[in-house]
Amino acid sequence: MNLKSNMLKPVTAWMSITMLIPILTTGCSFVSSIGKTDRGSAQQQMEETPEIGMMLVLNSAELPRDTIVKTLEEKTGTKLSFTWVPDNIYTDKMVSAIAGGTLPEAVQIKSVDMKHPSVVNGIRSGMFWEIGPLLKEYPYISKYMNPMIMDNGSYFGKYYGLYWERPLSRQGIQYRKDWLERLGLKEPQTIEELYTVLKAFTYGDPDGNGKQDTYGLIDRNDLVYGAFKNLASYFGTPNNWGLVNKRLIPDFMTMEYLETTRFMKKLYDEKIINPDFTITSKVQQENRFVNGEAGMMISNVVAASIRDRIKKSNPAADIEIQNRIRGPKGDRIWGGSGMGGQFLFPKKSVKTEAELKAILSFFDRTLSEDVNNLITYGLQDRHYNLINEKTIKIMPNTKTLREVEVEPYANALRTADIRYLQLGENGSFQQKINAMTQDNNNIVVQDPTAALVSPTQAEKGTELQTIITDATYQFILGKLDETGFNRELDKWRQNGGNLIIDEMNSEYAAFNK
Repeated sequence: MNLKSNMLKPVTAWMSITMLIPILTTGCSFVSSIGKTDRGSAQQQMEETPEIGMMLVLNSAELPRDTIVKTLEEKTGTKLSFTWVPDNIYTDKMVSAIAGGTLPEAVQIKSVDMKHPSVVNGIRSGMFWEIGPLLKEYPYISKYMNPMIMDNGSYFGKYYGLYWERPLSRQGIQYRKDWLERLGLKEPQTIEELYTVLKAFTYGDPDGNGKQDTYGLIDRNDLVYGAFKNLASYFGTPNNWGLVNKRLIPDFMTMEYLETTRFMKKLYDEKIINPDFTITSKVQQENRFVNGEAGMMISNVVAASIRDRIKKSNPAADIEIQNRIRGPKGDRIWGGSGMGGQFLFPKKSVKTEAELKAILSFFDRTLSEDVNNLITYGLQDRHYNLINEKTIKIMPNTKTLREVEVEPYANALRTADIRYLQLGENGSFQQKINAMTQDNNNIVVQDPTAALVSPTQAEKGTELQTIITDATYQFILGKLDETGFNRELDKWRQNGGNLIIDEMNSEYAAFNK
């Protein structure tokens, strides 16, 4: 199979807006021997090796090392090269590459950019391959790619990309179990019980120091990934958009959203939540929780690392997690699209269907057991030890090594979340987190507009959302009453919101026709 590329193969990474740093090419030639006994000349072998260039998001300060790349090439019969672009400038570089026609064979589109006008217009104009009709030819893709997530990433009812999976919802509660037991309380199961626990964590001297110096809830300046959106899901608020009388409306126009703001205002007025939450960063929030300033965080559950940090400073502390809080509509949790983004395949660099199929074959192989284990866990006896056939132990003192040699590839190339190998020793709490995340799939509330495109939303959505975010904060802080909040909603509608609603409903009707 001959895959010719129009792209340069040196790996590069933009480390700032003004500096372009070239580094060594990570790919190396390999010719698969599976099913082929006589390849002919070395030149013929080179020509039969698919060459795949990728533009990938870099989420670390250090460039990934190519430690596992040679093995990855050998297992997939490819020659690979990667352009790593720092996350904070990725969108700008992507837009420039789309405009200049300089995209590699496979380009990551972050989930936040999937409705970017450059991407949507590129799809409309036929810049990228439609891959839906081909996917049935690939056994692992057919088996493991989730149809619901594929739908969330579709454009105009068609599949153009392969997503890279993220859990539908990692949201939940982390709390001090030792405080709960000291106060003689049980794990909260309802909104009312949650409030009771938070109030006791504030006024019941849960740390036993004789002082009233704790908060029930420590929160941060984020209405999405902090406590607010989770609480909203408990109250029955739609996820971004909901159907009311068969018409889509934004979540902030629902009565459930208003009930959530009232609840948050109550926590603020009663000093159950840290009063500076609107200016508290994620790092500050976690540090203050670790230091024992509060008994609960409601956010993305990363309790394994939080738990370890607390144990180091306070061995008697005990952290527990949960995901189910029952509200008026039962157990609910909000979720994302199930993807971190997706790979698109430009026709300018992937000129033929045969070349496209070679690339899809590579991604299909990444879902096989041996390749998936490689990009998930790294190399045996370097990054992990095999305890038995299906259980591993991460090698001690390899955290930094895995961060630069394995995790960037796992984050970028693991399209479906498969774990053929399970963590063994020291992995029990992480397994509990994984089980909770899996259970969230049973109660997750989906966004009905995930696959819909509103041109006005793409153009003005961020600007308009600021109106709603500010109004929500002002209401919680007591600086706006409900009449004032509704005036801000009217401002949103008058400045483009009504048009967004009309476009979303038009798209929804066409999508579901």
